[in-house]
Amino acid sequence: MGLRLRLRPNERIIVNGCVLTNGDRRNTITVSSFGQVLRGKYVLQPEDAKTPVRQLYFAIQMLLISGADEKALRHASKLGAYVFTQVTENDARAAILEAMDQVHLQDFYKALVRLHPLLELGTEQEAAPAASPDVPRELAAENEAFHAAAEARINDQQLRAAS
Repeated sequence: MGLRLRLRPNERIIVNGCVLTNGDRRNTITVSSFGQVLRGKYVLQPEDAKTPVRQLYFAIQMLLISGADEKALRHASKLGAYVFTQVTENDARAAILEAMDQVHLQDFYKALVRLHPLLELGTEQEAAPAASPDVPRELAAENEAFHAAAEARINDQQLRAAS
């Protein structure tokens, strides 16, 4: 049996990079084969990715939405390693390791599920990697470029959807 999704009226989901919007009524759909699925309420906007954990979540989310190219996978791996070094709580570190294992298996949804509880933790209150003085410059520059490319992809998808 596949993944069963109960959708609220007008709820959005992303399936393999495509944004789907439910109609005016509640519906249930079943995804019968493997697909990258993300509910709209779990989508993190680029402007909200201000902490290391949130930036990692956003990077993995973009892998799910846009597909996994080698450069994006490498960026997520580097960012995951950095975030792991910044978090001190054992449960959070275990969740990050499990999430990165899922990234390497290219099961991005499971990685996001593992990271989602960490989005609100106080452990990531430091500045974002792009602004933190102890972050390697290479990672900070790569992170800024990644976010710019992700925002461009999002804007391009919104333009195509509007036309």
